[in-house]
Amino acid sequence: MKKTTLLLMLMLCSMPSWSFTPESGLYWNSDEPGSGYNFEIQDNFFFGVFYVYDDLGLPYWYTTSGFIDGNAFFEGDLYISEDGPCLACDWQPATTFDSGLGKVRIDFLTETTATMELLGQQIFIERFNFFLGNELDKMRGEWQVVMDASEYTDGNPFYGDVLVFEQSERIQGVDMVTGCRAESTVYYVTCTDDARFYNSMAAIYDPVNERLEIVVDDDDDHWLLYVVYTGTRQFDGAAYYYEKGTDPLVDIENGYLTRGFRSASKSFIDSGVGPNKKTPATNQSAPRSVGLPHVHGQSGNKSSKSDNSTSNRELLENYLLQQVARKKAAQP
Repeated sequence: MKKTTLLLMLMLCSMPSWSFTPESGLYWNSDEPGSGYNFEIQDNFFFGVFYVYDDLGLPYWYTTSGFIDGNAFFEGDLYISEDGPCLACDWQPATTFDSGLGKVRIDFLTETTATMELLGQQIFIERFNFFLGNELDKMRGEWQVVMDASEYTDGNPFYGDVLVFEQSERIQGVDMVTGCRAESTVYYVTCTDDARFYNSMAAIYDPVNERLEIVVDDDDDHWLLYVVYTGTRQFDGAAYYYEKGTDPLVDIENGYLTRGFRSASKSFIDSGVGPNKKTPATNQSAPRSVGLPHVHGQSGNKSSKSDNSTSNRELLENYLLQQVARKKAAQP
């Protein structure tokens, strides 16, 4: 069994919702292929373009713009643009005027999903996934993470992490995406052997709560669990730093609020060619632990006593087997 099979997931409670940032991009309703909605969000300013059709089936486009209300709600008038230049023709100004169709209301539910209300109808829309794959495959690449520990320390209030998701695989019937904590962002090809051995990482997707659960082998004595809601280029959630041989108390009061951002593409991790800054590899330093400050009550209930003489690999395998057995026993 590979060291990366550290998945221990037995999350029994629902997570609260954190604030999030809606993503710019092309949205659609899967029941209405052929139409689309392109959203550009800059700071709290929203601009939308609607690729739809008129009553005769001819392509038509509408625009709307204005400021987002609060974290993720937009309401604005729809405008029509006509008489602009054809493709590759001499430019001529288009005429833009109010469509008279009333307000469009867009309420973002997550980074990449929303409900849209127009003309008395409400539809569900989501950012179109052209290439990234399913909820696990889309994580492949490099992600940089910031954790807020300000409530638990008088020192540095923020801690960082860099996670490299290398591959999707199926282990003992469980789909997961695996990788490591990177030794350095300078090493741009893949995880090093040391990073895989000392700081292995794996994640599963929980479809019931629609969240990703990521576990990192932080050091000989601690796991680091991220429970996050993911978009295509960012995630939001909480981190839980706890002793091996215990279960984390997964609730917002006991975690470190966490945000992550994609910093390199899958193709860049696979080959060194793709979206990201390319820099030469250098000698790597020893893997490190995040070493977050203690959160009161976070360690949870002891389920087993860790043996310091047990190797990292054996400890991971034993922990995984314990969690699989407990999950099976809990099933009705």
